[in-house]
Amino acid sequence: MRAAERARALARHEPWSILAALVVAQWIAVAAFALTVRRNGWLFYQGGDQTWFYTSGWILAHGHVPETFVGWVWTLAMVPLAAVAGPNFLAGVPAVVVVQYLVLLPLGLLCAYGIASRVGGRWLGYWAAAWWVVVPYAVIQLFVDRYHETYVEQVLPQAFGLTGLGDFPSMIAVLASAYFVVRALDGGTRVDVVAAGLLAGLAIGIKPANGLFALAPFAAFALARRWRAGLDFGVALVPALVTLVLWKYKGSGIAVLASEPLRLAASTEVPDFSPPTFWERVRQYVPFDHDQINQQFLGFREYFWSARLLEFIPVAGLLAVARRSVPVAGLLAVWLGAFFVVKGSSEAVNVQTGSIWRLLMPAWPAYFLLGASLPLLVPRFGTAIADRYRSAAAPLRVRLRTLAAIGAAVFAIPALLFLVLPSDDTERAGMIQLRSLFLPIDPDFRPRGQALGDGTVRITFAKAEHSGIRPFYVLLRSPRRYVFPATDDVVTQGLRCRDPGHAIRCTIEMEELDRSRFTVFRERPPAGDWTYRVGVSANWLDDIEGGDILVVSEPLDVAGR
Repeated sequence: MRAAERARALARHEPWSILAALVVAQWIAVAAFALTVRRNGWLFYQGGDQTWFYTSGWILAHGHVPETFVGWVWTLAMVPLAAVAGPNFLAGVPAVVVVQYLVLLPLGLLCAYGIASRVGGRWLGYWAAAWWVVVPYAVIQLFVDRYHETYVEQVLPQAFGLTGLGDFPSMIAVLASAYFVVRALDGGTRVDVVAAGLLAGLAIGIKPANGLFALAPFAAFALARRWRAGLDFGVALVPALVTLVLWKYKGSGIAVLASEPLRLAASTEVPDFSPPTFWERVRQYVPFDHDQINQQFLGFREYFWSARLLEFIPVAGLLAVARRSVPVAGLLAVWLGAFFVVKGSSEAVNVQTGSIWRLLMPAWPAYFLLGASLPLLVPRFGTAIADRYRSAAAPLRVRLRTLAAIGAAVFAIPALLFLVLPSDDTERAGMIQLRSLFLPIDPDFRPRGQALGDGTVRITFAKAEHSGIRPFYVLLRSPRRYVFPATDDVVTQGLRCRDPGHAIRCTIEMEELDRSRFTVFRERPPAGDWTYRVGVSANWLDDIEGGDILVVSEPLDVAGR
């Protein structure tokens, strides 16, 4: 009797008592991982677009719309951080990690529980939430030894939100949108549909490629014959799409599917700058390459314990979910399939390098949820637990008009900001195209030069200190002024800038001379007038031979002999 009473008392506190324990367990597990994996202070392996978001946020914080190579949502999130911490990504990365760890990480767990519990009941939700915590570590031993460094030290930090990339917040935004789609399919109201559309819009604002996810809710509502819900979802996406178009147009003067070719700094030939056709633009963003997709399967076969197991999980999981809800099965299938077919066709996606985990990160929750649903295939047991412990979340206590007003404000305020602010024309940042970097030029970072008697130049600068991260320094040099041979562009103080009519585009055209941990360089330049800049760099291994530059100094001009 007492056991039954305790069970009823515990049930009164479900699901939050169990979910709270799982969130704490997740925090502990990720903290233990962060303290044991190789890192450089707060700097874990990055390997993506962190400098693009942070530099764009720093420019936006100074009242200009940068050239818009990346989405606006995560850029806007970097604005207050960059305004306080300054242009160096190393100064801002601790705050980025802490926010994702405390807020986005548990939000992903709660959404995984919410979707699974709607499909198979409360206990399947607990099962999924527990596996959400355990699976990233449990599969480590299923990879071959030579892949452990790639998975443990490069993939997992990104999957836990320990980087400044946009992929982890993309995944959480997509997962949250999927949760409200499932609520809407399971007897939810228009409020759930609109919430799903607004969150999908935020995901698209983080990375436009997340628009692939929007296909999944439309498919699910069509399978459920919820035509009005599909229409409402589409309407809720409109503010995000309008804001994205304004952001892209103001910064680059192009539509979302437009793409202006970049000139490679090392090229000796003039590239073809004829504008691409519409279908060429579509093919750029929506490729389909059967051979490339097959390479992904071959990569898993080489590095994972069983490629057949990886193929079995989504197929069996789809059958399991379809037993409970065909529309939800359609949601998960289209969600995973759209990303895998389109993104998997890209040459940038590769199992060997680990890029497939990052670039397909918004789709991995669909794969996980299909795997977590496998218990539903057990005869009698699967349907019994789903029916006995059916989850019925309380309706949202928000009126549709209120939610619509909140959503309109979330997108209208940034859109108005992008319209009012001028396009960047300040030459405060530059790209290193061959390394795909977008770097701020720190106005407070000014090296000093001293000419010595033997023709040597002594260059000194202040030491960078950033939250326990050990940086090193890179010396760059170029002629003070010269004409770039392939294009006749003038390079001044190491910058080649051109104004396409919107945000200015500058590239850093300088030779790397030396790397050092000391704040002094000695250099004997050839005859002529030269410009020096110093770059601050760091990497997760604290290896001076690797790592990208994160910020560059103001120019230092030296007159030749």
